[in-house]
Amino acid sequence: MGSEKIVEQILSSRPDLTRQEVHKMIEKKKEGVGEFFTDETAARIVASELGVEIVQKPLRLEILIQDLVSGLNDVTVAGRVVTFYPPKTFTRRDLTEGKFARLLIADRSGTLKVVLWDDKTDLVETGKFEQGQIIKVSHGYVREGLDGKLELHVGSRGNIQISPPDATETKYPPATRWVKKVAEIKEEGGPITVEGTISTTPTVRQVVTSRNEKVAVASFELRDDTGKIGVSAWRKLAEVVNGLAVGTRIKIKNAYVRKGFADQLELTSRSFTSIDILTELER
Repeated sequence: MGSEKIVEQILSSRPDLTRQEVHKMIEKKKEGVGEFFTDETAARIVASELGVEIVQKPLRLEILIQDLVSGLNDVTVAGRVVTFYPPKTFTRRDLTEGKFARLLIADRSGTLKVVLWDDKTDLVETGKFEQGQIIKVSHGYVREGLDGKLELHVGSRGNIQISPPDATETKYPPATRWVKKVAEIKEEGGPITVEGTISTTPTVRQVVTSRNEKVAVASFELRDDTGKIGVSAWRKLAEVVNGLAVGTRIKIKNAYVRKGFADQLELTSRSFTSIDILTELER
């Protein structure tokens, strides 16, 4: 804090004094001590003698993903949601059932896997998370994952705030950074996000699954400026695309890549896949 800010606080608390008078007091304190007193030190002494308490704003340290190391506890870090995965269940040694879910977040310094445990997975199951949101994870602990990369774990003490009011959008990489081009889709897996234009009219049919369920699936092609790929949208998503015209621009989030007819890669939806209609017709 500079001397002028201290002077402002003195004048605010002591309206009977003028700025000139306060500066004279500060200069008098510096007399005889030479360079040992800075303006700020002298101003603080004057404030103390006048009974004025100097309020120091707390130093706010921002922790970036690149600052994390394995073993840290009670960590707070913020990032943009790149993608998330459906919860999985497991059996503990005491035969009780546990759950975990994973997501990937990013800030300007890198990306980080976040692991949610037990009740915290409700945020994924209830659809609270959306790709592109900024979240703040508090009271997490950092561990090294099986792949040797760091993970931030969120247990019973942890907390996740979605769209925190103190988050600045421009400080985080844009969500479009993780939208894949069709030509970049090289192998099976996911989830991934793809944007493109519907290039064939979606055809909806009823199929029977291996669980003997009768469900709807819509098939169509999606094209961007690098190529085209087949898409299978299942169940409710079949209703979303049914009737969409060729030329409609859409974004498919959390899709998966698999081999379809003639071993050609195609996109398929799962329970956490969503489709956003960006424009009804591309002009």
